[in-house]
Amino acid sequence: MTLKHWNEPTGIFIVNIPADWQYKNMVFDDVEEKSPYSFESYENSVGCFQLSCYPLSERGVNPNFPIQKSNSKIEWFESRMDDQDFYVYLWHAQVEDQLIMAKCIYSSSHKKHPKVNELISNVRRSIDSLRVIPIDDRSYAVSLDKYDNFIGSLASSYDISERALESKSYIEVISIVSNQIDAFLRISIVLKKQLEQRTQDIEVKYLFQADNQRGISERVIYSESKLLGIITEELFEELNLLYNMRNRVIHRYIISYIKTNDIAETALKYLLLSEKIRVILKSIEDDQIKAEIGIYGTGYLRNPEITIEEQRIFFAMANDKHLINHLQRKIK
Repeated sequence: MTLKHWNEPTGIFIVNIPADWQYKNMVFDDVEEKSPYSFESYENSVGCFQLSCYPLSERGVNPNFPIQKSNSKIEWFESRMDDQDFYVYLWHAQVEDQLIMAKCIYSSSHKKHPKVNELISNVRRSIDSLRVIPIDDRSYAVSLDKYDNFIGSLASSYDISERALESKSYIEVISIVSNQIDAFLRISIVLKKQLEQRTQDIEVKYLFQADNQRGISERVIYSESKLLGIITEELFEELNLLYNMRNRVIHRYIISYIKTNDIAETALKYLLLSEKIRVILKSIEDDQIKAEIGIYGTGYLRNPEITIEEQRIFFAMANDKHLINHLQRKIK
């Protein structure tokens, strides 16, 4: 069973779940990203797994159960809460400042379904892996989660760029490859600053932009990359010239004299430049490994061979990013 980790959005806990389970709160617009957090299988689901956390200061401490320490294996207290429609396994524990609850819910009509036992077994395995993160480490845990999301999104973008190349959809190639270059430079800036400041801190502003936040534009990313010595003046000029062309392609194809042949040539230039920037990023990753500083600097060894487990986790990350059936990869 391949497992992927999932972080509670505010950094309260981390848990491993099966790679072929989907986090449902992000799927529906009318479901908030707060407790309970729901998960279920992408295909042929017979039930769901829910996790919740609530401050003990709000819910009150139950004197009959101990308050356990964070970042260690949790002793769960199990109960049942069945009715004529649904069967529910319930687990709870008081850990540090939180009441942690887990539920396994399935329809009473599925009680003899062969996959129910598998569901319950997977839930038990997941809650056994759950760890509450110490209060002082939660902000960093959120930053790491944003970094993981960034890397997963970047990896997923290649599904789109490869399809665009196969179909010779040059405008789409320009759009997604310019995004990839921007991503390479953003992570390069984060890693370079970690090296210069000798810190593990992650500047999330470069890696994530919420809907209500004002982001950092590509032009600013180019300028900061030049100032930090990540790119040369020559690459800076090339990036800006291509970005000007990108804007013409996307916004002025019909109202200008630009030709489709020009778009194809621009797509090729973007692909070649993307490889140059990727190599620069790799060199900064290597610098962190050698200096033992930053994301790649603590006991990190680069393995050129991707294992089957790692491949499945990447597939799961791509599935969670796309949420489109024809792009969904099989995990099992």
